[in-house]
Amino acid sequence: MDLTDRLSKSRFVAGLQCPLRLYLSVHRRDLATPPPPALQARFAVGNRVGALAQARYPGGVLVAEDHFRQREAVATTRRLMAEGVRDIFEAAFTYDDIKVRVDVLHKLEDGGWELIEVKSTTRYDAAKHQPDVGVQTYVLRGAGVDVRRVTLMHLDTGYVYPGGEYDPHPILAATDVTADAFAYAETVAPLVAEMMRVLALPRPPEIACGRQCTTPYECEFAAWCTRDASDGDQSDVPVRVDSSALRRLERAPHPLFFADFETINPALPLFPGTSPYQVIPVQWSLHRLDADGTLTHNEGLFATPGEDPSEAFLTSLLDALGDTGTFVHYSSYELTRLVELGVRFPHLRERLLATLPGLYDRLGGKLLDRGEQLDLPRPEGGLSLLDLGRDVVKPACDHPAFGGGKWSIKIAVRLLAPDLPAYSSLAVSDGAEAMLAIEELLSPETPAERAEAVREALLGYCRQDTLAMVEIYRTLAGHLA
Repeated sequence: MDLTDRLSKSRFVAGLQCPLRLYLSVHRRDLATPPPPALQARFAVGNRVGALAQARYPGGVLVAEDHFRQREAVATTRRLMAEGVRDIFEAAFTYDDIKVRVDVLHKLEDGGWELIEVKSTTRYDAAKHQPDVGVQTYVLRGAGVDVRRVTLMHLDTGYVYPGGEYDPHPILAATDVTADAFAYAETVAPLVAEMMRVLALPRPPEIACGRQCTTPYECEFAAWCTRDASDGDQSDVPVRVDSSALRRLERAPHPLFFADFETINPALPLFPGTSPYQVIPVQWSLHRLDADGTLTHNEGLFATPGEDPSEAFLTSLLDALGDTGTFVHYSSYELTRLVELGVRFPHLRERLLATLPGLYDRLGGKLLDRGEQLDLPRPEGGLSLLDLGRDVVKPACDHPAFGGGKWSIKIAVRLLAPDLPAYSSLAVSDGAEAMLAIEELLSPETPAERAEAVREALLGYCRQDTLAMVEIYRTLAGHLA
């Protein structure tokens, strides 16, 4: 098999992660798991950010040939460079059997070229991005291009969206990574030689599964590589419970409010006054357990296209909480979101702290980081806080599935509340799917009938999380009897 031009930037990066991933990506692409919806959504966001980057260079020209027509794309790129085009999008080059497409190739005033890589991230991460920009630099310089500057263009979290069309200049930041790119380019040649050796093997290399299956990226062949492995969940192994570590449950005053939030963190902000990747709470679920065992449920979902749900989310949640009892959450996630809301809405701080006084120091510290003071007295009364996961499940429960610091609610519900319906049976079954569902609700293009189905699926998922917490609590409280 002729392996010339079989390497690309993405395959090079895959080869760094795992030789088997590289081999399969060339010879057995059919074994890959199709990208999940969340990954496809990230690709779509990347395309939108790429379009914003191009808008910074009016007069730029796109190399229209796709990745399957690399030779034609290279010829077009060379022609545009010779014609004096200053900004070329998707510029194509091939050198040492590696094909690359440069997001933006920009002509500098001094006559050299700037290689611009566009990412939908918020910063330069050398572990992920240095090989990316380094291999492109290697190829362009090898192909005779006078690369003098290398830039990573990314979203700027300091940007505050005013509404309307995105301005491509303030929403994007540029980090000069020339030194890192040039240094990495010096290491590429032997790496390419080794990858070409792997690709020429008559059969796949034998590589044991390990950390490289998920780091720095999820491998699309992981399911195939682990096809013969048992799931290893060991659900039939009983959970050993240390009753002495359950005293926090005894000290939690009733009623207990089991709370769970669903949020979005869009790369491109949806609402005026918000920033890239800012977390926006959209949905809450509360199960209330009284001392006599009475269980009731309340919920709120605020997803109207064009409307920031944050304030309605907070006010409705505070309406649903009482002024005595315990606010039960499963990690610090919910508290972090509430503190952020307290920062955003000063007029609701007093009410928030009166309901949840345990947030006082967190909110004060967050405001201090912003150069502000919390000008409210420390409140008395209100609800206590209980982290069911960190403060109860983690110290009290011993099971192989909880090994390695794992104590997520998905594991805990499988072991401590096995009679609940499996999450996999729900229309929305995890947080990533919930985010996609919320974004679908927030889209004005979603038909009404579809929106209603999505809304019901989201309510069911969030309700399952708080009911799961209730059942985990009941199971563990039974060990105190």
